[in-house]
Amino acid sequence: MNKPVIKNPEPPDELLECFDDDGNIIQTKTRKELHIKPYSVWHGVSCIWIINRKKEILCSKRAETLTGNPGKWQTYLGGHVKAEHDFLETAQREISEEVGLYLNPSDFKLVVSDKREDFMHVYEKYAVLFNGDLSLLNFADEEVTEVKWFSFDKYISNRKDYPDNWCNSITSDLYKKALEVLGL
Repeated sequence: MNKPVIKNPEPPDELLECFDDDGNIIQTKTRKELHIKPYSVWHGVSCIWIINRKKEILCSKRAETLTGNPGKWQTYLGGHVKAEHDFLETAQREISEEVGLYLNPSDFKLVVSDKREDFMHVYEKYAVLFNGDLSLLNFADEEVTEVKWFSFDKYISNRKDYPDNWCNSITSDLYKKALEVLGL
């Protein structure tokens, strides 16, 4: 029996933090307003790469029931910045919701802050060091169904061999920078 595809688990009327072209906070808008094509308003997104001391990246598989990239593997966790929240608070919330890790703000190391024009995203990408047993993770919000450690080479090879199985990526330069900010 097929599971019903759910819409984005976040409510369409949820207010998200918006920005002008210079990165200044402006009036909030609803998720629904921001995701009308063509995209026209900058809005915030936080992304988190989880890396262990072996320099492996924790990749997660998205639930089949999601409308956004169902069943695809991803290199980072993350989500939109809600109104009156900042990027770091969002990173903390997303990592706890998606894999059940509760980390201190000091555990998040900023890798890059930039914009992605095709989606009108203003983003901050963080790296966190995690060496715990994967069995400690839980997927309470049901966005993630599975996680695996990938060496960078294994990730690149898998993405090349099975491109349709992946929905986001990490470049070699960003991977090196993530290792650097984590002191690896």
